[in-house]
Amino acid sequence: MNAHKSGFAAVIGRPNVGKSTLINALIGQKIAIMSDKPQTTRSRILCILTEEDAQVIFLDTPGVHKPKHKLGDYMAKATEGA
Repeated sequence: MNAHKSGFAAVIGRPNVGKSTLINALIGQKIAIMSDKPQTTRSRILCILTEEDAQVIFLDTPGVHKPKHKLGDYMAKATEGA
């Protein structure tokens, strides 16, 4: 019997450090938006990598930072919720 495995991997970190770039490289397609500007990812992005005997669900999150305005407050809450 073939044992199929699956799991979750959340990518969490500071703004503009390459979280979305890493997700895109692992998936092999441009799923998450990438930009030189910080805080491009504003909500959680889910991506599924399917292999022959396994699946990995990746969660790309907004960058963790101290909010300085209302948009920053929203994004900090989105990161915590992810």
